Amino acid sequence: MTNLNFLFAAYTAVWVLLFLYILMVARRNRALQKELEELRQLLERRNPS
Repeated sequence: MTNLNFLFAAYTAVWVLLFLYILMVARRNRALQKELEELRQLLERRNPS
């Protein structure tokens, strides 16, 4: 039965790491979206057409 405990621990670790990675990517995506919007606004102010 100890092998099943190790298997469970490994699956748990993989899922936790995957979840943390997805959160990190989502946070970076939000930051990039915000920066992109700021750049668009800056361009509009500098060159209104």
